[in-house]
Amino acid sequence: MKALRTSAAMAMLALAAICANAQSVVTLQDTDEEGKYTIDASVNGVGIRTYYTEENWFVSMSTTTYLFLYENGYIKDGDVKGLANLKMPDGSTNKGASFVIRKLKIGDHILITDIPAFVVRKQTVPLVIGSSAFESLGDVAREGNRIIIGDLEDVESLADVVDPVDSLRLAVQNHLEAEEYEEAASCLRILDGKGALNMLNHYQYAVILGLLERDSENISVSNSWLEANEGKSLTMDYWIYNGLGAAYARLKDNTKAIECYEKAASAYFTLYNTSEKGIKAGNFHDENLGATLYRLGRLYAAEGKVQKTESRCSLAAKCGYQPAIDFCTQYKIKY
Repeated sequence: MKALRTSAAMAMLALAAICANAQSVVTLQDTDEEGKYTIDASVNGVGIRTYYTEENWFVSMSTTTYLFLYENGYIKDGDVKGLANLKMPDGSTNKGASFVIRKLKIGDHILITDIPAFVVRKQTVPLVIGSSAFESLGDVAREGNRIIIGDLEDVESLADVVDPVDSLRLAVQNHLEAEEYEEAASCLRILDGKGALNMLNHYQYAVILGLLERDSENISVSNSWLEANEGKSLTMDYWIYNGLGAAYARLKDNTKAIECYEKAASAYFTLYNTSEKGIKAGNFHDENLGATLYRLGRLYAAEGKVQKTESRCSLAAKCGYQPAIDFCTQYKIKY
């Protein structure tokens, strides 16, 4: 890591300000892993869930986080430097993509520009900052849950460095990656309140509310999405209608549930250029569609519509959906 530390010390180092005899403090927040903590940080104006480790390491990013930042323009082509051989803290080596973070904000008072960083394929957390990064800033002391860095001016405010909306959007991605759906929904609710739900965020909000079985909220958000976006993405149309069908079914509104599941199935037929005839001929197997058709069949059964029940359940079985196969076998429905 010596070469890495040297290059960082040379490149960084436009600090927000430097002043002798001043200190900056970074607060560490405990995690479940010994020796690892979270800190407040942002990359190029986007707040990212960031881990600090006392291991001899610098700055690294997960592939998922890197792709999100790159695809949304927060990492530019000119920031990407190529591949590098990284010596990991455990002594092993790994290839990683090398890039430059134009603005790395740590805590409330530290802003580093043009700092080298790496994408580590197997990294599971969004961003890791190691002890080497702090040591390159100057004199560092650890007192309990605080890292104290000497010779840095206490900057009054770096609030403008981070865009709150961008940070919330990345927070949603981080929470979804960790399957933290309640937290993701909370971030999306704030975005909604700010009028900042884009098409993807709006879709994510509806799907997450469905996962959490918040049916009334899901119906409202999903119908709002359909009003603004229906027809722009058949994949999203399918999942929105599929979620609406489930919500109405849980609320015992079978008529609306059937209507939504039929629309979900129709979107899927169009998306994959298939039809009931193609499925009956054995030319299409898909468990997602099978699950939708099977739920449809069970709803038709609850409504006493035998022919519709057999039609939808047999199609679901032909799609390879096992519960539908079992149902058709039990009730001697041909498929």
